[in-house]
Amino acid sequence: MRVSRLRNGKLTTALFSRYQRSEQALLLALMEMVVNGVSTWKIEEITYEICGTKFSKSTISELSKNLDPIVTAWNSRSLREKKFNFVVVDAMIIRVREDGRVRQRGLLIAVGVNEEGYWEVLGLMVGDSE
Repeated sequence: MRVSRLRNGKLTTALFSRYQRSEQALLLALMEMVVNGVSTWKIEEITYEICGTKFSKSTISELSKNLDPIVTAWNSRSLREKKFNFVVVDAMIIRVREDGRVRQRGLLIAVGVNEEGYWEVLGLMVGDSE
């Protein structure tokens, strides 16, 4: 796209910022799909339906790497300042890829009810069994 030159130098780029917001919304939607466990080939199909173009698996993997610092910060947060009236620990069986093969593992989930009465996920841990 060519940007015209004006004598006054007063060119507004509202058009560009509008599309940047759309791009951010698309990237956030892609990251949301990754968080919710949508497979990369399904994300490729969805983006083709929405945008008319496919995102490669490597692009989707790069986007999911952007989530790593957020997850690390959440995992290392301190829970000492908060009080929980109830704590519930449960497990579910998930399939994970390890050493080139898929096997079943137990995902332990700790959830607490805080003083305001809201449920809060306290932590997750993958183990050998439930």
